[in-house]
Amino acid sequence: MAIWYGLKLCWERGFRKVLCCSDSLLSVNLIKEGVTAHHRLANEICCIRKLLANDWEVILTHTLREGNACADVLAKLGANSGSPLVNVPTPPRDLVKPLWEDAWGVEFIRE
Repeated sequence: MAIWYGLKLCWERGFRKVLCCSDSLLSVNLIKEGVTAHHRLANEICCIRKLLANDWEVILTHTLREGNACADVLAKLGANSGSPLVNVPTPPRDLVKPLWEDAWGVEFIRE
């Protein structure tokens, strides 16, 4: 659902070139490959695929959690909020360090 909410938000706000990275390889594969009508997530996958068919450029790719520390911080913030969508007008304190590291191109080695 996070992928759907994020893509829907991008479309509604007018973004037409989007890079969508997810640490869920299963989700990325289900969306790219599609599912049968009997799959338990068929409705959700169908909604995402219809959204992707709009007139825009979306790259949907898998990334390791360690490779996107900013998204990980925001995902935890959202999970703890109890709301399906959290608007973050300014970066929370926990996001400052990962943003700085991302801006400087700091690389992390997975152990």
